[in-house]
Amino acid sequence: MRGSLDGMTSPGRWIASIVVIALLAMAAVVGMREASVGINNIETSDVVPSLSSSQSLKIAMLEMPDADLRSALRDLCTRKSQEPRDSNWSLEETQSQIQALNELKRGVSNRLSASSSAEHLHLAALLDSGSVSRVELIERAVVLNPNDAFVLWGAVNICSEERSATTCPLLDWEQRLLELDGQNSESWIRVAANRYQAGNLDSALDALRNAATSAVTQSYWAETIEMAERGFAAVGDYAFPERAAMAFGFAASQLPDYGDFVTMCKEQSAKSVDWTYACLAYGELVEYQGRTDMEVLIARSIQKLALEVLGDVQKFAAMEQRQQVHRQEMLDFIRDNYG
Repeated sequence: MRGSLDGMTSPGRWIASIVVIALLAMAAVVGMREASVGINNIETSDVVPSLSSSQSLKIAMLEMPDADLRSALRDLCTRKSQEPRDSNWSLEETQSQIQALNELKRGVSNRLSASSSAEHLHLAALLDSGSVSRVELIERAVVLNPNDAFVLWGAVNICSEERSATTCPLLDWEQRLLELDGQNSESWIRVAANRYQAGNLDSALDALRNAATSAVTQSYWAETIEMAERGFAAVGDYAFPERAAMAFGFAASQLPDYGDFVTMCKEQSAKSVDWTYACLAYGELVEYQGRTDMEVLIARSIQKLALEVLGDVQKFAAMEQRQQVHRQEMLDFIRDNYG
């Protein structure tokens, strides 16, 4: 399966485009979820600064067990922090790089789809843009490896995204995921959001309560990066730093749909105190056991929603203080490591 991908631009250009687009995506998520919230007369500003490349990489790298990948991304981070400010692309150049990125994803997905490896099919499904084809690919992966929680995690998330466009065995995959990964808060809240969207409010609340009492919080960030790096190695003669950058950019585009979780808690907390306390408990749990800053940021946003409904000024102010401390820690990290 190895070889170059026909029609691709020079590696430096489209690898850079992956990183830039990934950083924009991550910044958008943070900006949207960390929007200011008022409680009584307390007004808060967005405590997360505009994310530079080094800040976004700091967020991403909190859960990165592979030492070689971690080192490669640190090198990338340092290089990007040293780029001159006038090196930004024009709108036309950005659009061109997005098109090249989409072509790259299609090429990699097409090559991996011929594999008999569950991991390659999993990655191919994530890279594919067709609703029907990506469900077919992840279904093949599940058949090959039905006992892999990461594969089932991918299946449930893909089916959640595509179920309005095509059919998929969502309930069966959810049940299997919870059998394999029932101690993971992120598996439970994905199921809760799916049940909520289906109008099953009681079972959604039960799932949310399970999320709020789970032993671990795992959104498979590091696993996604490592899977992508191995997949890119299988289809092209890319140097390791190139694969690391590509894998990071890809993983950043595969973050869970946190908007579903926030929307669910926002809407139901306004209607039911049971939901308010369940959302608050989930947010508190993930803030302290989340493995990435992104998980923690979303958890704090959900806590804010609940605390605003409850009118708990003291806890809300304490939350603001934790966010301010966290912001300063991030700024200090950037200054100390990247000037």
